Amino acid sequence: MMNNRPNTPQGWRDLLSDKVLSRPDPAPAGLRASSVLVPVIIDDARPYLILTKRTAHLPNHAGQICFPGGKINQGESVMDAALRESEEEIGLKPDQVEPLGYLPGVVAADQFHIAPVLGVVKPSVQLSPDPGEVERIFALPLDIALNHSYFREEPIHYQPTKKTWVIDHHEEYIWGATARIIVQWHAAITNPNPFIHNSV
Repeated sequence: MMNNRPNTPQGWRDLLSDKVLSRPDPAPAGLRASSVLVPVIIDDARPYLILTKRTAHLPNHAGQICFPGGKINQGESVMDAALRESEEEIGLKPDQVEPLGYLPGVVAADQFHIAPVLGVVKPSVQLSPDPGEVERIFALPLDIALNHSYFREEPIHYQPTKKTWVIDHHEEYIWGATARIIVQWHAAITNPNPFIHNSV
């Protein structure tokens, strides 16, 4: 759990702005470069993350909880890819997002490198999931997402010799790269010397 958790929208904005990278982690050689948007809505009630549940028929990551995002096209920046994919998947227009910076990258399935972009989304935003990719959009309050008491590790069901981070949620199973991004983000916020390491 975070000490001195903010209790105002400006307090949250200041905290999040202070704990970001100015440049994204580059994708290591041999891995496919991708990016996601970590969208945060900061309102007077309870700040929260926007997450998606992917449709069950997709060939990759079907039914998983994800941030909006995908592969980085040739000539495209990490930021541009994250914003483009977010508009395609959940109807989030770029002018509704205030990018704050980047979070440490993660490797998924030993094939993909994911560079997360942290962005504040206007509370008045209207989102619409692409039915071909997104089953539903839901909110995860920041006081849960950034509270380590909700984190745990468990063996990956199809690769039991390896472990994955899991974030306990009353409805959805949040694990894998999405959970790792959140766990690393928590570590950066609570660590007085963040970003010395890119993993936890």
